[in-house]
Amino acid sequence: MREAVELAARGWGQVSPNPLVGAVVAQGQEVVGRGWHAEYGGEHAEVMALGEAGPRAQGGTLYVTLEPCRHHGHTAPCVESVRRAGIRRVVIASRDPHSTAGGGADVLREAGLDVEIGLEARAAKRLNAPFLWFHATGTPFASLKLALSMDARLGAPGVRTAVTGPQAWEEVHGLRASHDAVLIGRGTVDVDDPLLTARGERAPRRPPVRIVLDSELHLSLTSQLIRTIDQAPVWVVGDPEYEGFGGRAVELQAAGVDVIPVRREAGHTLKVEQIWKRLAERGVLSVLVEGGGRVASALLRSRRIQRLHAFYAPIFFGEEGVSGFPHLDPSEPGEWRAVERAAIGPDTRIVLEHRALEDVLEPL
Repeated sequence: MREAVELAARGWGQVSPNPLVGAVVAQGQEVVGRGWHAEYGGEHAEVMALGEAGPRAQGGTLYVTLEPCRHHGHTAPCVESVRRAGIRRVVIASRDPHSTAGGGADVLREAGLDVEIGLEARAAKRLNAPFLWFHATGTPFASLKLALSMDARLGAPGVRTAVTGPQAWEEVHGLRASHDAVLIGRGTVDVDDPLLTARGERAPRRPPVRIVLDSELHLSLTSQLIRTIDQAPVWVVGDPEYEGFGGRAVELQAAGVDVIPVRREAGHTLKVEQIWKRLAERGVLSVLVEGGGRVASALLRSRRIQRLHAFYAPIFFGEEGVSGFPHLDPSEPGEWRAVERAAIGPDTRIVLEHRALEDVLEPL
């Protein structure tokens, strides 16, 4: 099953809105077939593994990270392939919460196969946290990425500042490739003028949508985001009650930008609940939030972040540096749990998960 989890990760950035799935067919201790869901619309992991195993699958065991699907989608139901192959036993890491595809384990049991569920469930579910979260809650899964100094600063005020090294940036491009959208505030555009595209070794199947929270639609038509709109879509979220909204919306739409109207709260912050609702309606399962500090703090306060990727550089900016967490409410003990720590070149990456994610990642 651990090998199946490793195989599943090979579909990174290529399968959304489908989950990452890996499969291994074994006869006793001998592996006779391996497979993974390599791209959206392509054959599923079980079919690839059974195809490699051929007649050697007869009477064997299928290890799979997500229960085989039972519906006709882009491909035939995997449960049919499993039954035709003569598999005797199926070991599943995680149930599928999808209302249509899920339930394959029950179909296989009814067909007389020996089915076990829960082996390496936490590892398999962590890999598919965005998919599982979206189908459990109906709202996008949100990761927050911040590059921070040792004193939790984002950089020098008002200027673009390189905080972390090239190895950390490679990791960030991989994160972008695994999310449906990348989100920032307009202040980050004004200071950094970023591209926000996924420029890692392997391009994602579809480039993540680049989303800017911009209440008054001040996004410059000469920004890199708009000048590269042919490379990846750009959505701007603004307040339709702002006096100049209509005129600016027309200008941005003429440039190819999709303008999403969301009203502001009394404190002049766009309504986060409405933003997340609009994204879900547009099929966005996962969002990578890249700042700035005000956006990060607002989303943390509203409990919209499930996973936090903090890249710490061995530098200090001092009191004049831009805070990574301005006006943030104190967290409760146990609200966040560190699940990964690693050296990334000269920097350090810490991955934390919110306790609200725990229920989704429970073994069964």
